[in-house]
Order: sequence, then structure tokens, then C-alpha cells
Amino acid sequence: MLYLERAPHPALVPFIHTLWYARDPHATHSHQRVLPTGHSQVVISLAQNYLTDANHPTDPLQPSPPGLFLGLYSAYQHIDTIDLAELIGISFHPGGTLPFFPHTASFFSNCETDLESLWGAPFRSLRDHLRELTTPAQKFDLLEKFLLDQLQHSRVSALNGIVHYSLQTIHAAPHIATVAELARTTGLSSRRLSQLFTEHVGVSPKLYCRIQRFQHVVQQLHRATEIPWPELALACGYYDQSHFANDFRAFSGLSPTSYTTSTRPWSNHINID
Repeated sequence: MLYLERAPHPALVPFIHTLWYARDPHATHSHQRVLPTGHSQVVISLAQNYLTDANHPTDPLQPSPPGLFLGLYSAYQHIDTIDLAELIGISFHPGGTLPFFPHTASFFSNCETDLESLWGAPFRSLRDHLRELTTPAQKFDLLEKFLLDQLQHSRVSALNGIVHYSLQTIHAAPHIATVAELARTTGLSSRRLSQLFTEHVGVSPKLYCRIQRFQHVVQQLHRATEIPWPELALACGYYDQSHFANDFRAFSGLSPTSYTTSTRPWSNHINID
């Protein structure tokens, strides 16, 4: 399997975390659990004219549109690895979606939206041309050009300053950041800060802090860091081991021990069959 990432053009850096490309010519039907990361994503199928809705309640082979915008999720999702035959995608920074989509980030939280309904005919043309190109580098170039054009015509040209400051503070210390402290340092009420943050990021600052703490744990466990559970829980900002285990299960559907014994191609992808 080929998996590549590319840093975005400097003009896109405030909004986009990375562009990525995956191709597995031997992909077959199996399922992976994808953990919440705090990033929204665009996923575009280049190998077939649909993506597989592995989260469908009765039919996990149900087709979805070939291009989806996945808002910020606060719970795990499932994917069918048959879709990895060829995909290209965009991972957005928290708060970075507003220049490219017509609604607040909270409108898209915990759901997937057909890209054609958001970008219309330009998306159909983009996907057609992406499928015609032969190399990942050419595909990245075209996708980047499309995004730069979207940004040029957007009414939003910069991240909200207060949201950006709040995100920086949370990322620096997700285990100690609180809404009350953020509100005090920004001069806003806790209610107004939570409203603004949710509009731009997609979830409340409190829930976003929890996702970041969870991700801190995931990365430690994925690297097989030898830290006793009580020490790991305290280091990541949990009150005790019970709180740590409950939060981990809430986001992943697994115990920390089950995660460590699972088969994982990446830290946030867990093979389940």
C-alpha cells in the first residue's frame, strides 16, 4: 500500500493540516475503526464512483457519494478498506474549514456531506481531472490549485483570532486548559467563548480538550511507551485511572488494553475484521 502526505501551499497552511493520498491495488472488503482526531476531512474516491458507507445501520456495503466532507467527529467511525484502492484527501486544521464551506463548522459536526452538494460542478470537474492524472504529485498539484482558487474567492481570509488563541492554548496544555481560564484571558464570557469556538471548530472547547487528551494517550500507546496506567492517566490530565479508562472507551469503544493489543496500520485506524 502507498500512503503519502504533502504539506500545503503557504497560503493554505493556516487552514489545512495536510494533503494525503492512499492507493492499495490489492484492497479488499474489511473494516477499520477510525478514532476521533479533532480534524475535519475531505475524502475523494478516485478508483470507483462511490465510497462505502461502513457505518450504515443495516447495510455496511451501502454506497455513498464519491466525495465527502467529514465534519469533526467526537466518536469513532468505521470505514471499509475497499475504498483504499485509491483515495485523495484533505485534513483541515481545527477552525480551518470556513473559507471552503458555506456553513459554520458546527453545522457539519459528526456527519458526512456530499461534496457535490457543497462545491457543485467544480467538484465534478476536479474529480474527473484527478482521475485522469497519473502521479500522486500531479494530483496533489491539482487539488492544491483548486483549494487556492476556493480561498481566493472566499469571504473568510484568516482564522478568528480568539479561536486561534484558544486552540493554541489547548494544544499547549490540553490536560489543564479550562473554558473559564480561556474566557478570562480572552475577555469573553464562558458562554460567548463556547459559542464562538463551537461555530468555528465544530465542538465545544470542553469536548475539544477531551479529544486532545484522548489523542495524547493514543499516541503514547501507539508508540508502545512503557508507562504504568496510573502514571499515564495523570500525565495526560485525567483525575484517576477510572476517569482515564472511561474517557478512552467513550471515544474508541475499546479499553486501553484492547487498543494496545489491536492490529493498527496507523495510530487512529484499528483493524476490526
